Amino acid sequence: MAKIINKINCHKCLSLFVTHDPRRRWGCMYFGFKTNFMPSSEVRKITGTECAYFTPKSNKNTSSTKVSSGRLA
Repeated sequence: MAKIINKINCHKCLSLFVTHDPRRRWGCMYFGFKTNFMPSSEVRKITGTECAYFTPKSNKNTSSTKVSSGRLA
């Protein structure tokens, strides 16, 4: 039987930040490291478990999204 693995998406986490270093583009504020890969994949590779400190971002704009039919300019 296949085991379903829920991958953590760092783009939806509060701790993710983007760096100016081209060799280490992503960083995790909680763990305090920078990497060229997604921090959740590095945590999984090093510890063997999923990130325990994933904190989802709050989506304030999703409920009040207004679509305008007017011009953009």
